[in-house]
Amino acid sequence: MQCLTCKTTSLEPKEIEPGLLVAACPQCGGALVSLMNYRFWLDQHQGVAEAELLPELDVPGEQPGERDCPKCRQVMKKFQMGLNSSHKIDLCESCDEAWLDKGEWQLLKQLDLHGKLPRIFTQAWQNNIREARREALQEDRYEKMLGVEDFMHVSSFRQWLYRHPRKEEIKQYLMIAPE
Repeated sequence: MQCLTCKTTSLEPKEIEPGLLVAACPQCGGALVSLMNYRFWLDQHQGVAEAELLPELDVPGEQPGERDCPKCRQVMKKFQMGLNSSHKIDLCESCDEAWLDKGEWQLLKQLDLHGKLPRIFTQAWQNNIREARREALQEDRYEKMLGVEDFMHVSSFRQWLYRHPRKEEIKQYLMIAPE
């Protein structure tokens, strides 16, 4: 199998964690991870799923365009890694194998996602990321519109309101009460 990034370098077996074998590129540092092997490794190493403190990472930017699976040549699908990362992981849904670019395994560990790799590829995970980003954009928009201080007051009131057992009555009152 040839590397997805280098195109001409052969992938070689490498252990990225004790007991977790991947097909890695010795030139660019990318790795093809069998999710079947990953699940087996995770079952055997439950304690490994704890995050470690890692030094600041220098992870290259996202590789543009589509990539073909080095095993079956099917187009791999990109999945958003997490809310706090713009990185995407390529997955061959046919082979159930994920491609990690150089540094992405360490990034998964830093974000405490290395014990959740298969979840990243679910529709629910991707929807949660999109929804959280949409909410963050909306909050930014209102903060700019209202100003920081007023937005903090409104946001605090909103949190109180949505926890209140009689929130519907309070919202009704706010809508009809004269100024």
